[in-house]
Amino acid sequence: MYEDEVINVEGFELKAFMNNTLKSKNDQHERKASGVEIYRKLNSVADCTPINFTAHNKRRLQDIGAGVICMTDITINGQPRCILSSVYIHPGVDASHLKMFLFSALIKYSEISLLIDEEFHIDKDVPIIVMGDFNVDVKRNEKAFGFLKKHFDMNMVPTNYPSTLNFY
Repeated sequence: MYEDEVINVEGFELKAFMNNTLKSKNDQHERKASGVEIYRKLNSVADCTPINFTAHNKRRLQDIGAGVICMTDITINGQPRCILSSVYIHPGVDASHLKMFLFSALIKYSEISLLIDEEFHIDKDVPIIVMGDFNVDVKRNEKAFGFLKKHFDMNMVPTNYPSTLNFY
Protein backbone atom coordinates (compact mmCIF):
# COMPACT_ATOMS: atom_id res chain seq x y z
CA MET A 1 0.00 0.00 0.00
CA TYR A 2 1.20 3.50 -0.79
CA GLU A 3 0.61 6.70 1.17
CA ASP A 4 -2.07 8.07 -1.17
CA GLU A 5 -4.14 4.87 -1.30
CA VAL A 6 -7.31 4.76 0.79
CA ILE A 7 -9.69 1.92 1.54
CA ASN A 8 -13.36 2.47 0.75
CA VAL A 9 -15.82 0.98 3.24
CA GLU A 10 -19.43 0.61 2.07
CA GLY A 11 -21.84 2.77 4.07
CA PHE A 12 -19.04 4.93 5.50
CA GLU A 13 -17.06 7.95 4.41
CA LEU A 14 -13.39 8.44 5.17
CA LYS A 15 -12.97 11.56 7.29
CA ALA A 16 -9.30 11.44 8.33
CA PHE A 17 -6.29 9.26 7.69
CA MET A 18 -2.56 9.19 8.14
CA ASN A 19 -0.62 6.71 6.10
CA ASN A 20 3.08 6.38 6.69
CA THR A 21 3.78 3.79 4.04
CA LEU A 22 5.94 4.04 0.96
CA LYS A 23 5.38 7.08 -1.26
CA SER A 24 5.80 5.03 -4.44
CA LYS A 25 7.28 1.79 -5.72
CA ASN A 26 10.59 3.64 -6.09
CA ASP A 27 10.65 5.03 -2.54
CA GLN A 28 14.05 4.25 -1.06
CA HIS A 29 13.35 5.37 2.51
CA GLU A 30 13.55 2.69 5.14
CA ARG A 31 10.62 3.28 7.48
CA LYS A 32 8.02 1.20 9.16
CA ALA A 33 4.75 1.10 7.26
CA SER A 34 1.60 1.94 9.16
CA GLY A 35 -1.68 3.74 8.76
CA VAL A 36 -4.77 4.82 10.69
CA GLU A 37 -8.18 6.03 9.55
CA ILE A 38 -11.38 7.48 10.96
CA TYR A 39 -14.61 6.77 9.09
CA ARG A 40 -18.08 8.28 9.60
CA LYS A 41 -21.22 6.22 9.07
CA LEU A 42 -23.17 7.88 6.26
CA ASN A 43 -26.47 8.12 8.16
CA SER A 44 -24.88 9.35 11.41
CA VAL A 45 -26.12 12.58 12.99
CA ALA A 46 -22.54 13.40 13.98
CA ASP A 47 -20.25 15.35 11.71
CA CYS A 48 -16.51 14.85 11.60
CA THR A 49 -14.00 17.47 10.54
CA PRO A 50 -10.40 16.36 10.07
CA ILE A 51 -7.82 18.09 12.23
CA ASN A 52 -4.89 18.61 9.92
CA PHE A 53 -1.32 18.88 11.09
CA THR A 54 0.90 21.53 9.55
CA ALA A 55 3.59 20.19 7.23
CA HIS A 56 6.18 20.95 9.92
CA ASN A 57 4.23 19.07 12.62
CA LYS A 58 3.55 16.15 10.29
CA ARG A 59 7.27 15.88 9.52
CA ARG A 60 8.16 16.09 13.24
CA LEU A 61 5.74 13.25 14.04
CA GLN A 62 7.29 11.14 11.25
CA ASP A 63 10.82 11.93 12.45
CA ILE A 64 10.03 10.71 15.97
CA GLY A 65 9.29 7.35 14.34
CA ALA A 66 6.95 6.10 17.07
CA GLY A 67 3.83 5.59 14.93
CA VAL A 68 1.00 7.47 13.23
CA ILE A 69 -2.06 9.40 14.40
CA CYS A 70 -5.05 11.08 12.79
CA MET A 71 -7.62 13.29 14.50
CA THR A 72 -11.14 14.61 13.93
CA ASP A 73 -13.39 17.14 15.60
CA ILE A 74 -16.78 15.49 16.26
CA THR A 75 -19.86 17.73 16.37
CA ILE A 76 -23.61 17.15 16.57
CA ASN A 77 -25.85 19.97 15.35
CA GLY A 78 -22.82 22.25 15.30
CA GLN A 79 -21.98 21.62 18.96
CA PRO A 80 -18.53 20.17 19.75
CA ARG A 81 -18.76 16.71 21.33
CA CYS A 82 -15.19 15.38 21.32
CA ILE A 83 -11.84 15.22 19.62
CA LEU A 84 -11.42 11.67 18.30
CA SER A 85 -7.95 10.32 17.58
CA SER A 86 -6.87 7.05 16.02
CA VAL A 87 -3.31 5.97 16.77
CA TYR A 88 -0.94 3.17 15.85
CA ILE A 89 2.29 2.85 17.84
CA HIS A 90 5.06 0.68 16.41
CA PRO A 91 6.01 -2.33 18.57
CA GLY A 92 9.09 -1.82 20.73
CA VAL A 93 9.02 1.99 20.77
CA ASP A 94 10.75 3.28 23.88
CA ALA A 95 8.83 5.36 26.42
CA SER A 96 10.58 8.65 25.61
CA HIS A 97 9.73 8.44 21.90
CA LEU A 98 6.15 7.42 22.71
CA LYS A 99 5.72 10.38 25.05
CA MET A 100 7.25 12.81 22.54
CA PHE A 101 5.01 11.47 19.76
CA LEU A 102 1.76 11.78 21.74
CA PHE A 103 2.73 15.11 23.28
CA SER A 104 3.62 16.54 19.84
CA ALA A 105 0.28 15.43 18.40
CA LEU A 106 -1.79 16.75 21.31
CA ILE A 107 0.20 19.82 22.41
CA LYS A 108 -2.33 22.41 21.28
CA TYR A 109 -4.85 20.86 23.73
CA SER A 110 -2.53 21.15 26.75
CA GLU A 111 -3.15 23.62 29.56
CA ILE A 112 0.24 25.23 28.86
CA SER A 113 -0.57 25.92 25.20
CA LEU A 114 -3.91 27.45 26.13
CA LEU A 115 -2.15 29.86 28.49
CA ILE A 116 0.49 30.81 25.93
CA ASP A 117 -1.65 31.18 22.82
CA GLU A 118 -5.37 31.89 23.13
CA GLU A 119 -5.83 31.94 19.35
CA PHE A 120 -6.18 28.14 19.31
CA HIS A 121 -9.81 28.63 20.45
CA ILE A 122 -9.82 25.26 22.21
CA ASP A 123 -12.73 24.39 24.48
CA LYS A 124 -11.14 22.66 27.48
CA ASP A 125 -14.44 20.99 28.30
CA VAL A 126 -14.54 19.00 25.05
CA PRO A 127 -13.11 15.55 25.79
CA ILE A 128 -10.24 14.07 23.82
CA ILE A 129 -10.42 10.39 22.96
CA VAL A 130 -7.24 8.65 21.85
CA MET A 131 -7.84 5.08 20.75
CA GLY A 132 -6.02 2.53 18.70
CA ASP A 133 -3.19 0.06 18.83
CA PHE A 134 -0.57 1.21 21.33
CA ASN A 135 1.41 -2.06 21.18
CA VAL A 136 2.17 -1.39 24.85
CA ASP A 137 0.57 -2.66 28.02
CA VAL A 138 -0.60 0.74 29.23
CA LYS A 139 -1.29 -0.43 32.78
CA ARG A 140 2.28 -1.68 33.16
CA ASN A 141 3.84 1.34 31.51
CA GLU A 142 2.63 4.24 33.67
CA LYS A 143 5.82 6.14 32.92
CA ALA A 144 4.95 6.34 29.24
CA PHE A 145 1.33 7.42 29.77
CA GLY A 146 1.23 9.28 33.11
CA PHE A 147 1.96 12.59 31.39
CA LEU A 148 -1.40 12.37 29.58
CA LYS A 149 -3.17 12.72 32.92
CA LYS A 150 -0.85 15.49 34.07
CA HIS A 151 -0.85 17.68 30.94
CA PHE A 152 -4.15 16.80 29.24
CA ASP A 153 -6.30 15.60 32.16
CA MET A 154 -6.89 12.31 30.31
CA ASN A 155 -7.93 9.11 32.05
CA MET A 156 -7.57 5.55 30.89
CA VAL A 157 -10.79 3.64 30.30
CA PRO A 158 -10.02 -0.06 29.88
CA THR A 159 -11.79 -2.10 27.27
CA ASN A 160 -13.65 -5.31 28.05
CA TYR A 161 -11.23 -7.30 25.92
CA PRO A 162 -8.19 -9.14 27.27
CA SER A 163 -5.64 -7.03 25.40
CA THR A 164 -3.46 -3.98 25.81
CA LEU A 165 -5.91 -1.93 23.73
CA ASN A 166 -7.21 0.91 25.88
CA PHE A 167 -8.89 4.25 25.36
CA TYR A 168 -7.91 7.60 26.85
